[in-house]
Amino acid sequence: MNYTTVLWDLDGTILDSAPGVFASFVHTFETLGLPVPPAEQMRTFLGPPLEVTFGETLGYDAEVAAKCLATYREIYLNGGQAVNANIFDGVLDVIAASKAAGLPNSLATSKGISGVNIVGEHFDFLDLFDVLGAADLEKGRSTKSAVVEYALAELAAQGADLSRTVLIGDRIHDIEGAREHGIEVILVKWGYGDESEWAQADAVAETADELRELLGL
Repeated sequence: MNYTTVLWDLDGTILDSAPGVFASFVHTFETLGLPVPPAEQMRTFLGPPLEVTFGETLGYDAEVAAKCLATYREIYLNGGQAVNANIFDGVLDVIAASKAAGLPNSLATSKGISGVNIVGEHFDFLDLFDVLGAADLEKGRSTKSAVVEYALAELAAQGADLSRTVLIGDRIHDIEGAREHGIEVILVKWGYGDESEWAQADAVAETADELRELLGL
């Protein structure tokens, strides 16, 4: 496809984080005395920023949403749930091939930078990326669009060719964030998306080998 730069979502694209995420959500709701949503609903929480899940999706007011966020992060980061995950088959090999081909690669994830560092060090993949594009609430970076903007700015500062950038993700939020910056999107079917989301991508990959081919590697 002759792409010049690749942005990578993390949860649902590289990392199957569902076990740790589900456990953290259940802990959060039980700790705060809130109803625990059914598993089918919690599956939709995989991908969007936590602020969206606790606020817009669940409809909690700002005070309750803030308590949810703090409780979730405590168990997810400090309780070890961040590494209660698995790497999807073959995807790190594709990223390594992209790097070997000379393409700049950056994460573009709504996961907070602390969580990125924890799982990245645990699974030893941080050195595959030129930029760690992640959410950082202290710097006002929480939406996918803001993360993409940050990643692009950091890559540009390194001299990356951004003339044809693609974002690899799995959910509609990846598409929406990328489109705000005029970026193409490839969604992977092994993540947490569905057919309605895949239909809005520029391309869809069912396997890591298909993704490799789409990237021209």
